Amino acid sequence: MKKKYYLFTAVISYFVLLIATIPANLITELINENTNVHINGVSGSLWDGTAYSIDIDNYAKLENTHWSFNPWKLLVGRAAVELDTRYLKNEISTEASLSLTGRLYINNLTASISADQLAKLANIPLVQLDGQLTMNIDSAQWKQGELPLATGVINWTNAIVSVAESASLGNISITLSESEQETLAANVSNKGGDIIISGTAELISDENYAVDLKFKPTATTKDSLLQSLGMFAKKQNNGAFLLKNTGSINNIGLM
Repeated sequence: MKKKYYLFTAVISYFVLLIATIPANLITELINENTNVHINGVSGSLWDGTAYSIDIDNYAKLENTHWSFNPWKLLVGRAAVELDTRYLKNEISTEASLSLTGRLYINNLTASISADQLAKLANIPLVQLDGQLTMNIDSAQWKQGELPLATGVINWTNAIVSVAESASLGNISITLSESEQETLAANVSNKGGDIIISGTAELISDENYAVDLKFKPTATTKDSLLQSLGMFAKKQNNGAFLLKNTGSINNIGLM
């Protein structure tokens, strides 16, 4: 039994030493030549290094990225790194790991981005968003062909949505959790603004999503905004508007 333990320790120690001594630029050259990711200004090792910029398929650009390999996750079959980077001057910090089966894990993600920047990144048409989003994700996991799971909170402060006119939504809070059916669920609420929002959104089985949201007008809600609400939500006897809808996840790009 002791021999097996020592042998296992020796193998792990060898791989840790190997990772610690491999220059990072050798790996990044392979990535640059064989993928749509281009990494520039690399220094340090695969164990602990930095990159001046990481251009992902000419779609998103990360700057001043620092990574540090976490060898202990190898014991549970994951390759894990701690990452600190910047996207459009917004700081992002997390631990990311990949299992042998191709499942991606994210832990302790903290990030912030303006709503306008997020709308451009997600290519959301016809709608202008304003305000600041702050994400504190405790854990998340995803594998190609499966539904994502996550726990944490997303706060959208000074939220404004503009289509034909602007609607102030105050500070929106989205709490992510895992439902009883082991799917991603979100509880949505807000404070302040022209409309009071409450309800849930959930990824459900059969590759569908479900939304159940209530919009309650306030004393500052304009008649024109009420007319806009009536275009996509059903007005209730108490004056609130109810949005209940289901649809295919494929239509929103999550699968």
